[in-house]
Amino acid sequence: MTTLDVVIVNYNTRERTLECLASLERIGMPGLGVVLVDNGSTDGSVDAIRARHPEATVVAAGENLGFARGVNRGVASSDAEWVLLLNPDASVFPGSIEALLAFAQAHPGHGLYGGRTVREDGSVDPSSCWGAPSVWSLLCFATGLSTAFRRSRVFDPESLGRWERDTVREVPVVTGCLLLARRADWDRIGGLDETFFLYGEDAEFSARARRRGYRPVVVPDAVVQHDVGGSTASSGRKMAMVLAGKATYLRTVWREPLATAGILLLEAGVALRALLERATRSARDTWRVAWRQRAGWRRGYPVAERALFGRVPRPAPLVVQAEPAFRTEKANPYNGNLYRAIEKRGAHVSDLSYWRLLVERTDVVHLHWPDLSFLSGSRRVIHAARLALFYGALRVTRPRGTVLIWTVHNVSGHEERSTPALRRLAQRLLLRNVDGIIGLTEQGVAAARTAYPALRDVPAAVTPHGHYRDAYDFGVSRRDARRRLGLDPERAVVSTLGQIRRYKNVPHLIRVFRSLDTDATLVVAGHPSPPELEDEIRAAAGADPRIVLDLRFLPDADVPLVLAASDLVVLPYTQIQNSGSAILAASADRPVLVPDLGALRELREQLGDEWVRLYAGELDAAALRDALHWAVSAPRPASADLSALDWDAIADRTLSAYRDFRRQSRRRRDAARSTAGRLPREAAGGGRVNEPAGEATTSVVQA
Repeated sequence: MTTLDVVIVNYNTRERTLECLASLERIGMPGLGVVLVDNGSTDGSVDAIRARHPEATVVAAGENLGFARGVNRGVASSDAEWVLLLNPDASVFPGSIEALLAFAQAHPGHGLYGGRTVREDGSVDPSSCWGAPSVWSLLCFATGLSTAFRRSRVFDPESLGRWERDTVREVPVVTGCLLLARRADWDRIGGLDETFFLYGEDAEFSARARRRGYRPVVVPDAVVQHDVGGSTASSGRKMAMVLAGKATYLRTVWREPLATAGILLLEAGVALRALLERATRSARDTWRVAWRQRAGWRRGYPVAERALFGRVPRPAPLVVQAEPAFRTEKANPYNGNLYRAIEKRGAHVSDLSYWRLLVERTDVVHLHWPDLSFLSGSRRVIHAARLALFYGALRVTRPRGTVLIWTVHNVSGHEERSTPALRRLAQRLLLRNVDGIIGLTEQGVAAARTAYPALRDVPAAVTPHGHYRDAYDFGVSRRDARRRLGLDPERAVVSTLGQIRRYKNVPHLIRVFRSLDTDATLVVAGHPSPPELEDEIRAAAGADPRIVLDLRFLPDADVPLVLAASDLVVLPYTQIQNSGSAILAASADRPVLVPDLGALRELREQLGDEWVRLYAGELDAAALRDALHWAVSAPRPASADLSALDWDAIADRTLSAYRDFRRQSRRRRDAARSTAGRLPREAAGGGRVNEPAGEATTSVVQA
C-alpha cells in the first residue's frame, strides 16, 4: 500500500489547524498519515491537536523555526513514500489527495505536484502556483504596470495571466500551501532551503527542482479551500515578510550583480506604491509600512529574521562551489548524493562557475578530479585558459575567506591529459593553493602524501565513499533480470560493468575467463574509451558463446539489471585507489572480487569478507575460479550492511572537515599578517622571522 504523510506547520492557528485536520480525517484515505510540526505555539495548539487527533505525529519544536525549517523537521520525521505540504489554513476536498497522488504516480517525471486552491466562496485563489521572478516581471512591478494590468500575461507575468488553474499545466513555482513530492525526489532536490524563514522558500525549491531536471506541474482535480494569509497577519508587516522572501530568492537563485539590480527594482516598486497610498490618503498603509521596513527586508534572510521577527538569525549558510556538484550525476551519482546530503544541512551548493567565484561570496571550493576539470578536451589553449581563470579568480576571492579543498580520489590520473608542461603547471598550482585534502580512506590520505610531499603539512580528513542503494532501483529479481537480458537462468553469471578504461584491464579478464573450464557466463557492460579498446575487447572475446558484450553507455535503468543478474562482480584493475564500482556492486548486494590495491582492503574491512574478496598480483584463473565458487556457495546475509557508507553521516563529516580547514586557513592568514607586521622590527634587530605556516603543520585526519 502506498503511504503518504501530510506535513503541516502550525504556529498559533489552533482552530484553523483543527479544521484542516478534520478535513483530512473525513476523506478516510488508506495509507494517509499526518505529521504536524508546532513552532512553539502559545495558544494551546499542541494539547488540543493531540487530544482530538491522537493518530497524528506531533513534533513540538518549542520555538518558531519558520516555515522551511519546520517543514524539513516534519519531513525528517516521516517514513512515508510520499510527502504532501499543506498549509494549516487549508481544508481538503474529498478525492483531491487521491487525484493528486494518482497523477504523480502516472507521471513521475514532474517531481513536484500542486493543485487548485479556492476561496470560501468558491472563487479561484491563484496562489497555488506562480511564475518565476524575472527582470521583466520586476521591471513591471517597479513601474506599476503589474498593478495597472493585473493578471496580464505580458505586464503581470508572475500571476500566469488569467489562467484559472483548471487545466494540467507545468508551472515555474508550486507553492507550499499544497505541494506533493515523492520522498526520494524530495531528498534528491535537497529539501527546503533553511535560509528562508517565511515566504519564498517554495519558489527557490521549485527553481532547484527545475535545475535537477524536474518539471513542476499543477493538477486541477486536486482542490483545497485556502484561507489566504490565515496563518499570518495581514498588514504591511506581512508584505515586508513577502518582500524579504523575494529578496532572499533573488540573492539565492540569481547571480550578482543581477540580484542586486532585482532588489533595487523591488524597492522602486514599493516606493511607488507607498507614494500612491500617501497621495490618495488611502486608509491602507501596506506599502508605506513595507517602505519604512525596507532596511529589514531588502537584504533578505537571515538578516530579515532579526528585523521582522525579533529573532537572532542563524549564521549565514555555508556557500560551496564544487567541481563537479550536480552536472555529472547522470554518469556518476556520487557527487549528487554527497551534495544533496550537504544541502539538507543548510549549505548552498552549486557547480563551479569562475564568474560566481569572482563576484559572489564563496566559502569553499571543492575539487574532485582536477585533471578532468581543467585538462579535458584536445585544445591546449583551453586548458591554459581554464587554469588561468580559475586560479586568478581564486586569488581574488582569497581575502574573503575562500578555501580550496581537494578530494583525492586517485593519486594520479588514469589517463595522461594535455601536455607534460601543462600537467606539471596544473599540479603545481593545485599543491600551492590547496587548503585541505579529503581522502576516502586513511590509506588514501597516506598515499596522497607519499605521492605529493607538499601535502604532508596540509590538513586532511577522511570521508568514505557513500553507497548507491538509493540511486538505483535494485528491486528486480535475479530471475527476472536474466530473462530481460536474455541470459540462462541456471548458469552462474560473472560481470564487470561501468565505463571501460585501460586500467580496468577488461581484455585480461576476458582471457582469464576463457581459460576456465566452466559453463558460467561473463557479461561485460559499459562503453570503452578510447575507441580502439573496443576492438581489443572483441578480439579477446572471440566467438566464445559464454561471453556477452554490451559495449554501450549503460542507461540508469540497465545498471541494476546487470547487477541483479550477476553472482559475482569482478573488477580486475591494474591500478586503483578507490572503487565506486565495487561500492555499486555491494549496494546491489552482490559480492565483488577486486585486487589488493589502494584502499580496497579498507573497503573489505568496512563491508565484511563475505562481500569483498581480494586477490594478490594479477588476476589468474585460480583466483577467478575460487572467487566464483565463493560467490555462489559461501553463506552471507541477504543484504550488505552499508551503514558505514551512509550519505548523511558522510555529509556531516564533510562539513566538519570544511569547518576545520576554514579555521586553520584563518589561523595561517592571521599568522602571516602578524609576521608581516613584525618583519621590519625583527629584521632590524637581527632576529629571525618566524615561519608563518606553523599552524598548518599539524594534520587533522578525522577517522
